[in-house]
Amino acid sequence: MDITEEYEDVLQNLEFPIMNYFRHNPALQDTEVKRSLEATIEHYRAEYAKRAPRNMHLSNVEQRIMENLVTVCEWRLGRVDLEAVIAITDHFAYQFNPENFIKTSEELQKCLKRIIKSVDRWHNLGGKQGYLNFTSQFFPQV
Repeated sequence: MDITEEYEDVLQNLEFPIMNYFRHNPALQDTEVKRSLEATIEHYRAEYAKRAPRNMHLSNVEQRIMENLVTVCEWRLGRVDLEAVIAITDHFAYQFNPENFIKTSEELQKCLKRIIKSVDRWHNLGGKQGYLNFTSQFFPQV
């Protein structure tokens, strides 16, 4: 099974805070999203290795998106309640398979890497906001 099909709910959960931020901050660029995703992966790699994450020198925008991504990851890891996720987004109905809700850090990193691949692809095809413009069509405004 393709990762996009197998983890559709997780990918959607992870992309929503990005799209929500973009909706409120239309100057956001794909490169900022990619750095936020990379920093989120580093966060979980460091946790697994029981070390502090390396300093990624994120901008305020990148740091904010990364924090939102970590919140969603923590929810999918069963470490925080859905209320924490709802607090960082605008009235979004989070989809998930209740039989397979809890994910591992490795699964989440796999999903984050898949999103980075999408960012690279759509950025190359559509310019500095190619990924954001492409993906936003799947997240209609409420």
